[in-house]
Amino acid sequence: MGRRARVSREQVMGAARAAFAERGFEGTTLASIGARLGVSPAAVLRHAPTKEALFSAAMEAGHAETALPSDFLAGLSGSEEPIAVLRRFARALVPFIEGRLGETIAAWMRMRSSEGVPAIELPFDPRRRSSPPQRILSELTAYMRRASRAGALSVKSPRAAALAFLGALQPYAFMHRVAQISPVVPLDAYIETYLEVWKKGALGRGRRSR
Repeated sequence: MGRRARVSREQVMGAARAAFAERGFEGTTLASIGARLGVSPAAVLRHAPTKEALFSAAMEAGHAETALPSDFLAGLSGSEEPIAVLRRFARALVPFIEGRLGETIAAWMRMRSSEGVPAIELPFDPRRRSSPPQRILSELTAYMRRASRAGALSVKSPRAAALAFLGALQPYAFMHRVAQISPVVPLDAYIETYLEVWKKGALGRGRRSR
């Protein structure tokens, strides 16, 4: 007989959070969570006594995460090819936003079914300068400022440019995750179209990009 697969609490919480975000509390089973990790439902329950407890723990663990899709920007000098950098950033950010939207909706729906109709709570404290939106905007702004100084990018206001770039990515996540528009626009097609607009504008004045 083969050895039973071993998974960490962090892995279980991550898999549970992703499953609940996609299908909600009612639509998610312990078996579907275990399937993401290649383990049995019993293995999942070693990390929480019930599905309800697992839901609460998984959502709480998600709030405690500190890694953001923009963190890699801090290691860039600004002289890199901007199209490649912004493409990587967009491909990481949209799934991150979709996941957070899914978690918020799942938590709200769960509270609604048990407590009436509660207010929707943000998955972060907007008053904190270290909140995910604040950090992502700050990291993207800093990168754009370095890229402008290096001559790779031409923008009058790095912060305004960063906000504008973010502003075009968030509606994609909302329209597909919440509004569920059909037919679906592939993420890569959307990103490449948006980057094409940038290449003919801000990026085109800096240096030619492929």
